[in-house]
Amino acid sequence: MERAWFPTARDRWSRSADAAPLHVEPEPITDVLGWLDGRVSADFDPATGRAWQLSFARTTDGGAVLSLVAAHAIADGAALIDAVVRADAGDPVPVPERAPLLSAVVDEIGDGLDQIRSVARWAITRERGKGGAASAKVKPEAPRDWRTPHVVVECDSAALAEKAAAHGGSVNSLFVAALARIAAAAGCADEVVPAALPVSGREPGDVRANSTRIAVAALDRAVLDARDLSAVKAACKSAYQRLAANSSAAQPLALVQMLPDAVVRRLPPPPAATVLASNLGEIPRELCGVPVRSTSATAHYPGAGPAEIATIGDGVTGWLSDSGARTTFSVCGLAPGRIDGVAALRELVLSELSGWGVEVQEW
Repeated sequence: MERAWFPTARDRWSRSADAAPLHVEPEPITDVLGWLDGRVSADFDPATGRAWQLSFARTTDGGAVLSLVAAHAIADGAALIDAVVRADAGDPVPVPERAPLLSAVVDEIGDGLDQIRSVARWAITRERGKGGAASAKVKPEAPRDWRTPHVVVECDSAALAEKAAAHGGSVNSLFVAALARIAAAAGCADEVVPAALPVSGREPGDVRANSTRIAVAALDRAVLDARDLSAVKAACKSAYQRLAANSSAAQPLALVQMLPDAVVRRLPPPPAATVLASNLGEIPRELCGVPVRSTSATAHYPGAGPAEIATIGDGVTGWLSDSGARTTFSVCGLAPGRIDGVAALRELVLSELSGWGVEVQEW
């Protein structure tokens, strides 16, 4: 990561010669999820080029597992999948070499002015759209040793699609509804459950670190209680349409870049959704000529305690990935004091999917 010289210009990525070596586990493992969670590191530093780690382990049942962990600053979910596909094909990401100083300065001036214009457009849009109300729930106290619980389950893809269709929806709408119902069962939601739905804007050849935007759907508890996936699907569609129609409504990153760090640290956190439901879609079904049985994707918060997690929100986050025959649900409980451990989250997840008639297998 190269720091920008011109104020408001964005920092640039350039190719780094430094990379963490492949980690190979010396002995076969039995607890795959435990091993994966243990590979998460908080020591990444994108400024030095150390921002990702590839790890490999054999399992005691004769299989193997591959882990790719990256700092979210350098990759969103779509970028990670793109990296895996490119690596398998021997087609590296076209990250540019460090630009000559004069060329970099010229580019930064143009980019900086573009960012100022985007902030101005956002400010005008925000001023016109002022209004509304806010509410907050009282959060219960969490155990001092609380850490983010993480549960991964998988199921038969065809059976999941069949269950979703029986309730008038798609696999994605069942995924969103299930997470919203889990959050409600944990006491994280009121009569309406706000669900954040990441939307990737990545295009072929796109080398941006993050191209994800967030649509927000408001899900009525009555609809969720009735397991009415047609209504959930309609609410998600409306959220996607609003996002497409209001592309200038999101707070631009340049606004934060313009402010001193001391001011940024004192800014109130943006309103958080109760649920984040990230559907990564189909994952490569083969790597290096070897069939991929199943895949899980998760955004982790290594080392974060209850106070830090409380600034993110009060709910659950989930990631859905389809590797062909198997579909995987990866769920984290970001609700200190409400979901206090893996056992509690596991019970919520298994109970919810069982209610839809979905048979699952835990990782």
